[in-house]
Amino acid sequence: MKTNRARSSTARLVGRGGSVSLSLDLDPTAPLTLQRQLYEALRSAILEGRLAPGDCLPGTRSLATTLEISRTTVALVFDQLRAEGYLTGRARSGTFVARVLPEAHLRAPGRESRSDKRVASEAGSRPRRVARAGGAPEAHDATGNQGNPSRLLSRRGTMLASLSVSSSPLHGTTGSRAFRMGTPALDHFPLPLWGRLLSRCWRGMAAPQLAYAEPHGYAPLRAAIAAYLRQARAVTCEPEQVIVVSGAQQAFDLAARVLLDPGDRVAVEDPGYRGSRAAVLAAGAMPVPVAVDGDGLDVAALRALSPAPRMVCVTPSHQFPLGVTLSAARRLALLEWARTSGAWIVEDDFDSEYRFRGRPLPSLQGMDPEGRVIYV
Repeated sequence: MKTNRARSSTARLVGRGGSVSLSLDLDPTAPLTLQRQLYEALRSAILEGRLAPGDCLPGTRSLATTLEISRTTVALVFDQLRAEGYLTGRARSGTFVARVLPEAHLRAPGRESRSDKRVASEAGSRPRRVARAGGAPEAHDATGNQGNPSRLLSRRGTMLASLSVSSSPLHGTTGSRAFRMGTPALDHFPLPLWGRLLSRCWRGMAAPQLAYAEPHGYAPLRAAIAAYLRQARAVTCEPEQVIVVSGAQQAFDLAARVLLDPGDRVAVEDPGYRGSRAAVLAAGAMPVPVAVDGDGLDVAALRALSPAPRMVCVTPSHQFPLGVTLSAARRLALLEWARTSGAWIVEDDFDSEYRFRGRPLPSLQGMDPEGRVIYV
């Protein structure tokens, strides 16, 4: 009878400074899978400096042979480390330790970084070009004025133009960066398959489908969204309740314009997503910051606000930008607060499907018996 035993192997990794020895201990009897063990071992070696920036790792076949494990296991670990920014690959050259590690980008900046100040300064000083009906554009300042009392933009338009809906400090930069916000792995999008499916659907398109459609979205798409949300996110909804929008920002704006009056108070997470705060300001309402701790939004602090806010904007599944999850106790307390105060909750289900362990948490909307949660 063959028994599993712990095996310890030494792989020689060739870096720019020469050969280095790295001991990788994998135990088939351990609770962690071999894939997880190898991932943790390589990541720790990188973070501890035993693998230096620029060091070249052996090929997946060579390392799998040395460690007596599946080549697929090694390939999956390499893919994960590349996706997280610890490794980089070069065509026909190999896989290398990244020159800049993800941890270098995780230092919390001040409330206004230098880049933010530079952009704000440039926005305040650069003339804005506005096209005239007669032809050539004229220069205007940041308020929309043309150097005389007449104003092309309304006060509301000027305010909207000043709002920022982006939370990415890397806006405008080029090249790939680990943990870049708002940018998925576009290089992994299945373009050929998508093109074939698009062609198939287009060939079956009927002429009436080219006319004006239902304002809240294509009915089959809304039915598919409702079915998915019921199964994957425990959302309680029917297709008639789904409104298809161009993105989360339009959803925030629509909810704010429909549910808020000018001057209403809206609780927002602090720190939190700029986009939802911008939608509140655009509706003429007043955002009120509420602190976030290890259990998510501080509902006790929310309850202490007087007068009570008309709405609260939360990211319960994956708080932005801290990444914490709103605890079950606080979810129930938040729903109770909304019920007693007659307030609305806008649930931004940001990154809910992406979890490193365990199943995704059910939505806050699915726990709400009063129908006071707007799910985005």
